[in-house]
Order: sequence, then structure tokens, then C-alpha cells
Amino acid sequence: MVEPEEIEGMADALGAVTHDEVVKTVQELAYIREEDIPDEEEITKLLEKAVSHHLLEIISPEELREVDEKDGKDVHYYIVGPNAFPNFPFDLSEVIDILKLDRREIDPHKLTHRFSRRLKARITKLRHNIETFAKGEDDNIDIPVLEHRYSDLLNLYYDYDSWLEGEITEMETEILDISKQIDALGAAQDI
Repeated sequence: MVEPEEIEGMADALGAVTHDEVVKTVQELAYIREEDIPDEEEITKLLEKAVSHHLLEIISPEELREVDEKDGKDVHYYIVGPNAFPNFPFDLSEVIDILKLDRREIDPHKLTHRFSRRLKARITKLRHNIETFAKGEDDNIDIPVLEHRYSDLLNLYYDYDSWLEGEITEMETEILDISKQIDALGAAQDI
């Protein structure tokens, strides 16, 4: 079976790939390698896991420099994510030729805008969780939960900050303020 790093390599080589292109490419690689050909469901699970670990990210046609009209407007694309370490499959160029796939170019400014909005939404959600906890409105949220969510947010910020070439640095102060809020709530709880 194709390794996740090889799917990252596919996305890196092609700039952005659709779900169908990934499925066809993985299946063609398996055929060339004389391996069992995975079904679409197996490949979809692999893609979902890669996205959840930020090895791949999902974008819309809006983040591409030119939209390929044959793909349609409801199609989403996978691109290499901030945690990726792409490995280019040996037979990838042959498969790209067989499937007649073309490279797509990503608009870096639109990409930064999209992921800045995602990060801002996560900041807003965590601030809401802090307010909910401080008011005692949700018994499912406690200091360890807030600290875990903050840790995830901080890691994602640093991943995006290096991946997007430092374009989101203005959010660092906001994120560090959240840490202070959680520390203050924890200290108040210990009293």
C-alpha cells in the first residue's frame, strides 16, 4: 500500500490534487507495483488521517491561481500541510503521465487568508470555552481541558506560522494572552 508520505509527495508534485485524483493515482501506483489495489474507502481513511495530523490540508478552488473548470466548484483539493515530509514515489512521474494530470498553482496570499481565518476561529472558540468555564456554565470544561486545547492551538499556530512564511505573526500576542487567562483561572481555582 502507498505510504502517507507518498500521498504527500503526490500533492507536493502536483501542487493540489482532488480526492478522485488521489484515489486514481494511489490505485495506479499499486497496480504498477503489483500490489493489492486499495479501494476508495481505504484511501479516504488515509486522507482523513493525514488531514487530521496536518500532513495534508484541504483548500477550495478559490485558493488556486486558476480554477480547472472540469473539476467543478464543489471540488476540494488536498495540498501539502505544515507537518508533511513528502516522499516522492519512484513511479509517480509515470503515473502522472498515464493519468494526464497537470500541476496546479496555489495562490499564497489566498492560502494565508484562509488559514488565518481558520486559526482565528480556533482562537475565538477557545476564548468562548474560557468564558464558559469562568462562568461555571459547562461541567465538561476544566483547567486540564483548557490547557490541552491551548496546547493544540499553540502548536497549530507555530505550524501555520512557519508554513505560511510568518504571515500570521500578529496572532501570537492573542494566543499568549489566552495562556495568561488560563493560568489566572487555574491560580484562582487553587485558592
